[in-house]
Amino acid sequence: MVIKLVFGALEGDKIDLPVHYNRPLQGLFYYLMSDTVPKYHDLGTRSEDKKLKLFTFSRIYPYNSFKVENRRMIFKGLFNIYFASPIDKLVEAVLHSLNEQKVVRIEKNYFTLRKYEVIQNEVDEEMLVKTLSPITAYSTIVLPNGNRYTHYFSPYSSDFKKLIEENLKRKASALGIVIKNNNFYIEPYGITEKNEKLLFYKDIIIKGWTGYFILKGDTQLLKLALNSGLGAKNAQGFGMILSVEKNSIRERSFLELAEEG
Repeated sequence: MVIKLVFGALEGDKIDLPVHYNRPLQGLFYYLMSDTVPKYHDLGTRSEDKKLKLFTFSRIYPYNSFKVENRRMIFKGLFNIYFASPIDKLVEAVLHSLNEQKVVRIEKNYFTLRKYEVIQNEVDEEMLVKTLSPITAYSTIVLPNGNRYTHYFSPYSSDFKKLIEENLKRKASALGIVIKNNNFYIEPYGITEKNEKLLFYKDIIIKGWTGYFILKGDTQLLKLALNSGLGAKNAQGFGMILSVEKNSIRERSFLELAEEG
């Protein structure tokens, strides 16, 4: 399930966030899920010897222009954040908490949910998607001196495509999704070096790529990609995608959500 959350600051206050806001935003979503799934932060979903956190979220998209001062992102008005998970219970937990708490916080910023939209992507065996947060694929090796070195792959690299495919199929296995057609294909669409992004998470530089990609394969795999993200570090705010050709939006006001409550 994919949702688009529209937030606004209290009483028209400005929003003042660190430019590299992935960690506090991740913390917000863990907090919102904690009442319904209190142990998910520690447990996640198991796949062989790996622990997968099967949710992802987008960058912040302000309605109005913003400025950057001293590594802070400052703006006023409404802003969007997308959240997705193949586990509906996690998405429902986020919406339930927002309904119950009314006001949420990131650092010293207080805001309320104005409305939300459930995005229902129509999935085909071939589709064009755009990133809502950078996709990252990497490998880490231990050097002779004991230091660790992480190499990030370009979308045009065969290693990038291989890692994306392996990660997606590992998620499918963890969820018990049966794949009829095991083929998967990802190809960058018009991506250049300008699409390379560097983000900090816990003082670690993570390299990712934004832009458009062509996906081909089993529709169950592609649906999972839309609901869980592509590549690594999805739960840290990487790899979220959205279909740009066929998606329908069912918009509902926050008032409707509260009335259902």
